[in-house]
Amino acid sequence: AGAQERLCRGFETLQVKLEREHVLHVQLNRPDKKNSMNGALWREMVECFQAIAQDSSCRAVVLSGAGEVFTAGIDLVEMGSELLMVEGDDPARKAWNLRKKICTFQESFSVLEKCPKPVIVAVHGACIGAEVSCGDTTGGGGGGGGGGGGGAEGG
Repeated sequence: AGAQERLCRGFETLQVKLEREHVLHVQLNRPDKKNSMNGALWREMVECFQAIAQDSSCRAVVLSGAGEVFTAGIDLVEMGSELLMVEGDDPARKAWNLRKKICTFQESFSVLEKCPKPVIVAVHGACIGAEVSCGDTTGGGGGGGGGGGGGAEGG
């Protein structure tokens, strides 16, 4: 229970609960921002699901969003400038640096696909932009365990 206790209290943008024995409920927890994804949420998704993958007492995961909607996608107020301001002196360098950023963000979804536990994505209300990848990555909301779709590129 030690690993689960740490998971259940260790995040700013996610809420993790032991829903029932062996089932963790991970909830996007920014309802005031329609669960839009900011830098902390991107990082915490990776950290959380890597920890879940190592947790032998967890057998399944439910991912949902707090509040009225699953997610409004990327938090453009916080992340927009980071996505638009790409460093580099020439177009090739800018493209390379943008690709590195996108790969970092993509890991937030790939970690769901890599999770050896079934991940059920409980989408409700709106699901806009990047978070559509959650359902795609886990095989449309019920797969997980490495058997998902193709991530942000589609599946």
